[in-house]
Parts: sequence; structure tokens; C-alpha cells
Amino acid sequence: MKVSVQKLLLGIAVCAGIILAAGNASAAEKKVALKLGGQYCGFYLDDVKQALKKIPGVTKVSFNSTQDKVFVTGSKLRTSDLISAVDNVKGSSWYCKAEAQ
Repeated sequence: MKVSVQKLLLGIAVCAGIILAAGNASAAEKKVALKLGGQYCGFYLDDVKQALKKIPGVTKVSFNSTQDKVFVTGSKLRTSDLISAVDNVKGSSWYCKAEAQ
């Protein structure tokens, strides 16, 4: 079976392009860890999650409740925006504060 050099080079170029594109996609994603604190904050993680998901670019929010941390994944994330979103979630008898890790 003969394969022309031109087809072989084209195949290599396509594979290299896919690998480079995949590398750029993951480089655009960023993961930010925030330490949570405050009175009863652990009971209102759904509210915190919803506030964080409203920020443009956020794709995933997950918690590590044993360490009181939230992990936010997305593109073009600014830690100050994430902290502000958490700090602005308040209820009548509780508050939540976030700090960068």
C-alpha cells in the first residue's frame, strides 16, 4: 500500500493542529481556590454556587467542605470578582466571606 508523501504530511499537520488546539483550550481554563468563612456559610453553599455561576466565564464550581474551600473553573476569571460575589451573598442571620488561596 503506497501512501504519498503529501498525504502523509497532511495527516501529520492535521494531528499537530488538533494537539495544539487542545493545548490552547486547556490553557484558557483557570482554576481558582477560595477559602470560605463566616457564620453558617457552610449551610448556604447552594447560594454561593449560584452567585459564582452568574459571573461570566465560570464553567464549574465545586466545594471541599472539609477544608471550607470552593474551587471555581473558567476562563478570564478575576479572583476579586469571585470574592466579591461570595461576600455579597448574605442572608438574614448569616454571612459568608471568601479569601484567595
